Amino acid sequence: MAALMIATLRRGRVVSSLIGTAGDQNGISQGRQTTAACARAYSLYFLLGLAAGCGSLSSMEPPMRVSEVTLFGDMDCYKIETPTATYLYGKRGAGFASILDPSGHDWISYRHGGKALGEYRGLPKCGQPVKYFHCGYGYGQYTNANWFTSTILERSPRHIRIRSETQGGDSACVWDFYPNSATMNLERIGNPTYWFLYEGTPGGGLDPADDFVLRPDGIRTALTEPWTGSVSWVCFGAMESRHGLLLINQQNPEPGQPDSYVSWPYRPEPDGSLNQMTVFGFGRPGWQDPKQHTPPLNRLPARFTIAVTPKTDYEAVRRLAESLRSLSSSR
Repeated sequence: MAALMIATLRRGRVVSSLIGTAGDQNGISQGRQTTAACARAYSLYFLLGLAAGCGSLSSMEPPMRVSEVTLFGDMDCYKIETPTATYLYGKRGAGFASILDPSGHDWISYRHGGKALGEYRGLPKCGQPVKYFHCGYGYGQYTNANWFTSTILERSPRHIRIRSETQGGDSACVWDFYPNSATMNLERIGNPTYWFLYEGTPGGGLDPADDFVLRPDGIRTALTEPWTGSVSWVCFGAMESRHGLLLINQQNPEPGQPDSYVSWPYRPEPDGSLNQMTVFGFGRPGWQDPKQHTPPLNRLPARFTIAVTPKTDYEAVRRLAESLRSLSSSR
């Protein structure tokens, strides 16, 4: 089969990634590179959508598609292609291994092993200590007999719905994919509490001094700066990409709910590891909190939305976040 070479710019160099199909022994799938024309059409689509109140379907918009691929020779995934992003969703773990922007930058960059350089990365990673809703759940150190079964419930040119449920039925979610966003409906989880995490690589690789995060109050901070607060949304940006990754909490915060960000590892480890991925969480206590590894959220069902944005200036991101919050409540 032909190889889909996703050109990912990291630190000024191009890295080619291979995404494979379930039926290909070598784990290589058919596909096409994102072109400059597609990126221009994407930008125009988003401008038209925002002008119409966000969520409108442009006549230029290519249809959404879903297919099956295999990563690393053993991780079966759904590949969801939309006009604004390509998502690689692990069927066994019910989490994302990759989220690619229209230029091919991978904002998660999961791989087996490697700790913060690979297996720790993912979204939404709602479970702790059991790693429910993590693409790596069921593999390596997270091997178990209660993996998820993921099924496509609906597919159309502008909506794809995927449901995931564990073998024991203790954890379940539904993801709804739309042309400009995706929303998770978290129905239940086998742990007493949960959070919603983004642990990944803005623009393809974490560069704490140049990458940044936007918050609803207009504050923009470099990813060298940890913080704790209460936020309805955040948007991560990177020097390698003009796009951003927007994360939205669709419900009011629970009493005393912490939200926080820190790069990880935030202190040099014995092997020299430092600043290899983001650690952001709705419901994650701050990095200096003794309970930083204990999720506090328990209100279910819960909804969270993610989107790859066409640009990262504050006003554009704020309008999009507010539109998607309003739109989600009406769906």
